[in-house]
Amino acid sequence: MMRPRLFDAAVEEPDLLDADRRERRARRHAATAAAIDPRIAARRALVQAEEAEASSRGSRRLSVVAIVAVVLAVAGAGVLLSPLMSVRTLEVVGADRTSATAVRAASGLASGPPMVRIDQARVRSRIAALPWVGVVRLQRRWPSTVVVTVEERHPVAVAPCQAGAASSCLVDASGRVLAAATSAPTIAAGLPRLAGTPPAGEPGTMLPGSARGPLAVAVALPDALRPLVLGVRGDGIEVTLDLRAPGRDVSPPVVRLGAANRIPDKLTAAATVLARTSVNGVAVLDVRVPESPALTRVRG
Repeated sequence: MMRPRLFDAAVEEPDLLDADRRERRARRHAATAAAIDPRIAARRALVQAEEAEASSRGSRRLSVVAIVAVVLAVAGAGVLLSPLMSVRTLEVVGADRTSATAVRAASGLASGPPMVRIDQARVRSRIAALPWVGVVRLQRRWPSTVVVTVEERHPVAVAPCQAGAASSCLVDASGRVLAAATSAPTIAAGLPRLAGTPPAGEPGTMLPGSARGPLAVAVALPDALRPLVLGVRGDGIEVTLDLRAPGRDVSPPVVRLGAANRIPDKLTAAATVLARTSVNGVAVLDVRVPESPALTRVRG
């Protein structure tokens, strides 16, 4: 048998009050909406229409800007690729032993390519392949000029070579063959000569590996010793200096350096001994152990 439900004021009365409040609030909102002045409603509609129009104008403006940017980019590309912006002048600076004509030909820019399409690394590589050229720098001067600045190599020795009719060539410190010795006889006369090494090839090629030791000695010769050295001989194992001595060209005084190591120490030891001894009286100066040089004199 079900028991009758009792009214619980503590629970149900607040719910009834909330419902009543919500109903009264809804009626007030409805009355307020009905009482809005038609002019205010019209103003609101006008503002909303103006905002929509402004948004539309902004979209159209962005579209116009994008179209103008594309047109300008296309026009700019056309100008950069036109003959007005192509290579018409090629200036060469710093070339002495290398002719400006040879530099221009090696650059590959004589055809007048667009300035923006110059491959600088490739152009520098082509010019650097010329025998005398060591360092190459490029500078673009708009609208149509390229300046090529060249730093040439310096000869340090004369080495055997097979370059056409030439039997000896100028070489730099890296072992690069620069030119036939006969092309610069004054320079060649003041340089030490490498001997006993395999001949090098044409200008632009490198000395054989067995010539590296003698070349390193020639490069390291101190100023005090350089005028006394007639040549540097080496077979890839041992290096010997031939000294200048009047009347002894056939059997010149020699300095035995041994292996191409400790070169500065050995050359310093040789220069120190020769500063106190007449070269004409020297048969062999052995500085293979630079701390204990051994001198053999010419027998009278």
